[in-house]
Amino acid sequence: MLKAGASALVTGGSGGIGSAIVRMLAGEGVKVIAASNDEARLKELEGIANVETCFVDVTDVARMQALFASREIDILVNAAGVLGVTGTYYSVPHESAQRIMDVNVVGVHNALSAVVPGMVSRNHGHVINIGSIAGPYPSAGQPMYSASKAAIHIMSANLRLELFGTDVRVTELRPGRVRSGMHAEMFEGDHARAAELLYDPYECMNPEDVADVIRFVLAAPPHVCVAQIEVVPTHQVIGGTKMFQRAAK
Repeated sequence: MLKAGASALVTGGSGGIGSAIVRMLAGEGVKVIAASNDEARLKELEGIANVETCFVDVTDVARMQALFASREIDILVNAAGVLGVTGTYYSVPHESAQRIMDVNVVGVHNALSAVVPGMVSRNHGHVINIGSIAGPYPSAGQPMYSASKAAIHIMSANLRLELFGTDVRVTELRPGRVRSGMHAEMFEGDHARAAELLYDPYECMNPEDVADVIRFVLAAPPHVCVAQIEVVPTHQVIGGTKMFQRAAK
């Protein structure tokens, strides 16, 4: 699938991970549509060979259909996503919770509904959904984000089941901590604070590392589907239990 002349749509294409994927694919000769609702960051991709920029919000189902339903797209990468504010399920503001679900879950559905029918009719294509290690594991402080990525996990598995018998492949990619800039949302958009607390003290992955994993996934021969792949920094692990010790009476 990773071959010059193929076509790709990357949602969230101007973000940290999304733009790295766009640049990687374009460098391989793939004709890439970088879709994003961030006009300023989209402009940074203009002029790159093999890249077409497209201003669109993935939550706008009508526009997603109008833009992409009639285009022949070989590769769909669902990279659009938001993290939201820090809190608990019962304290996160409704507006933040709604936005997370609208972008991270419904936005993926909107892209799938616009692109996958064409893949099925051509019996050819590859869908890559960017999930997170926060999906299958609890994520203290970001419960709605974790729930949205859990949804991506089952959506990807269901989509593979639905596409059984076709040559359309589906991959769920679950990264660990990536220096993508997304974590600034935890600090009201303060990128310096996010770097100070979450990036600089640790050996995080870079967006280009995620793009390299996607290059590997797409390069698999047609009879091989990397259905799920989890990639984390070497010094990041998930696991363990907690026990609360009550004070002696």
